[in-house]
Amino acid sequence: MKKSRKIALLIMLATAFVMLAGVLLYRYFIGSRIQDGGRMENPDAYRAGKELIEFRWQQTHTNSSRCFTMHFYLENDLPVLTGRFLSPDGGETRENGRDASSTPIPWQLTWVQWFELQNTLAEAALPAYEKPSHDAAEEANSEICIVWRTEDGERSEKCSGEDAAALETLVLRIAEEAYGTSQPEAGLPRPAPKGG
Repeated sequence: MKKSRKIALLIMLATAFVMLAGVLLYRYFIGSRIQDGGRMENPDAYRAGKELIEFRWQQTHTNSSRCFTMHFYLENDLPVLTGRFLSPDGGETRENGRDASSTPIPWQLTWVQWFELQNTLAEAALPAYEKPSHDAAEEANSEICIVWRTEDGERSEKCSGEDAAALETLVLRIAEEAYGTSQPEAGLPRPAPKGG
């Protein structure tokens, strides 16, 4: 009888130990390693040793469809975008709405879009920005400003976007996606006005 009690007690202790170890491992790998304040971590940011905080790109060009102004940034720890660009077919201007104080209302980005931009910027070898001469200023100008968070604090870069076609394609695609998701659903019936 005493032997069966000892065996039952050992089984209960072993079960409790396994459950406790499982909970601790789950918290370590899921809670600490994968999730970060309710959002998914980006392991590439840690590999690169820097995390994107802000990205601005202003481009003027003789071809109006290549002119745009983009500002990607974190607002309340969420990735957002304000900007102005032409639709992919080159027809309609995409621009943020404004609130009562004329402040642009940002478009919400997904973390996937933010990390895709961050990783592309971290891998890009963009040349330093040089202000164009007075003669060339009328033709084209492409200025990129990036703010990174590193172990040593914040670091800013000023780069040229003149020969960054792949980055331009990515930025405009993300902007078009963000613009599209910010628009009211087309074709949904509007609520009928309330009768008095």
